[in-house]
Amino acid sequence: MVFLFFHTNDPSKRKAVRWLTQHGIAITQRNIEKDPLSPVEIRRLLSLSLNGTDDLISKRSRDTKMLKMDRPSVTINQLTDAITTSPRILKNPIIFDDSKLVTGFDQEKMGIFIPKKQRRLELSEMLAKFTQNNHHIKLA
Repeated sequence: MVFLFFHTNDPSKRKAVRWLTQHGIAITQRNIEKDPLSPVEIRRLLSLSLNGTDDLISKRSRDTKMLKMDRPSVTINQLTDAITTSPRILKNPIIFDDSKLVTGFDQEKMGIFIPKKQRRLELSEMLAKFTQNNHHIKLA
């Protein structure tokens, strides 16, 4: 199961939902402004993030700028409180499963949510079409 947390229904969120749906990936969506994240959920997102707060916090967000938090000296509890009260400081959307996390919509990164078996099948189909159209190309 893939989860998609969002705070605005912007184009990135809509593209992510469309892409996941087109690839047959079951998603659970949650508006984190209407249903705020708990401290445990925030820590879970941080644990999935490869680059910590850089992956999750939107530096350009007006809400982030208004908080005027000195990021290197912010404690986990302060960050958790800030996210709970101002979810718009997070990047939008946040897409994750049990072991992977992606923020925003980046088609190349989204592929990590496609099961290996399905990726292999899609690659085989793509290569078959490619080789049918280009008989002179040999693949090693």
